[in-house]
Amino acid sequence: MYNQPDLTFIFDQITKLLIFLARSPVQIQLGMILISILLSHGLSYWVRQKIQQQFKQLTITLNKALKEETTLPLYWCGLCLIPDLVGRGFNLIILTLVRNLLTTQGWISGLLSTAIQLLWVYLFYRVFSIGLCLFVPIHRVKEYKFYFFRPIFILYVLREILSLFLDVNQLMQVEVINLFNSPITLGAIFISTVGLYFWIVAVSILQYVILQIFVDKTELDSGAFHASLILIRYFLIGLGIVIVIGYIGFNPTAFAAITGGLSVGIGFGLKEIFSDLISGILLLFEGSLRPGDIIEIGGESSEVKKVSIRATTVQVMKDNSEKIIPNQLLFTQELKTMTGSDRRVRKSLIVGASYDCNPQQVIDILLKIVDEHPEVLNDPAPSVNLINFGESSLDFEIAVWLATPIGGKRIMSEISCEIWKTFAENNIEIPYPQRDLHIRSDIRNEDSLKT
Repeated sequence: MYNQPDLTFIFDQITKLLIFLARSPVQIQLGMILISILLSHGLSYWVRQKIQQQFKQLTITLNKALKEETTLPLYWCGLCLIPDLVGRGFNLIILTLVRNLLTTQGWISGLLSTAIQLLWVYLFYRVFSIGLCLFVPIHRVKEYKFYFFRPIFILYVLREILSLFLDVNQLMQVEVINLFNSPITLGAIFISTVGLYFWIVAVSILQYVILQIFVDKTELDSGAFHASLILIRYFLIGLGIVIVIGYIGFNPTAFAAITGGLSVGIGFGLKEIFSDLISGILLLFEGSLRPGDIIEIGGESSEVKKVSIRATTVQVMKDNSEKIIPNQLLFTQELKTMTGSDRRVRKSLIVGASYDCNPQQVIDILLKIVDEHPEVLNDPAPSVNLINFGESSLDFEIAVWLATPIGGKRIMSEISCEIWKTFAENNIEIPYPQRDLHIRSDIRNEDSLKT
């Protein structure tokens, strides 16, 4: 009968590790590995400094790519890779020579072989991460390295080191706790925490990659496609959670009892949060709100930046600030969107001209001005109409269509300035408000008799 290892197994392995490290051949190998790492790191640093002195544009290019969120050209990627190639290459040469020397003397060299293997993996990791800058903006590569690739590499290194003196698979079977007659092993805890973390990050990276590939290279609606990807992302995350729960091996009856009891308390305590979550799911399914939409909320025009399950992030166009709005508010309140089914927007402007002008001439001039503006659409065509005989002016309404609501105020300002300039060139007066004052003759005669 198979006996599942318990926590005493870990203490036994720690004792083995201490005995393993106390051996002279092991200490010699560890010392050589440490010395080679320090020397290669110093060499790599020296080469990097020389490259930065010789190619001063490198630092400027890197900072510019980070600021503008762009990719890095092949030439600069190669320069960034040279210090690692030189340093790790020097490290590999030293360790290989020492390993061969120990082998000829009949000494064990397993640690050196493992170190050489890990160096090759690290070299591949560096080439891959720098090469990724050719296709993905540098700031994204830094995020992926920090949250995904570097932790994976560290876990791989730890596994290779641990496998030198213990059975990692057996270590993962160590029972940590017994919950509702279900043994929770070290491997189950690892999968439910670290494994689930990597799954969530991998799904997020996949979402970004798919969005960039399909939106940039096709004519798909980025907002609708992004909303669909968000739904798929949360579905995959939920699927991962279900798989993890199944892997841990909870007793189904006990798990149902626990979740049933907790759901009542959570339902009352977190009612608002669950309301936001349900509203977010409905918003994504309906597609009524998508990233890139221009909406008006609280009397302010804003651009939707991110739609998530709990809240929506919008950027206020007036001052470039960001607001995080709970989805419940967006779902239950009246919301004005300017990009729901059509991103085009209609703008109008009232212009007054003197009664001495020729109305048809004014209409022709105004039409010419808006037709010549590069950001005014030709379809639907702009229009100019005489709409009112005002107290001091003839009032004309200009109606134009713009491709997007963004920049509408700037465009109308440019048109207004051009109208002022053109009216002055054609001697068309924009009159001030005027009021005629009539003095009755009987009142004037009465005042003169009194005097």
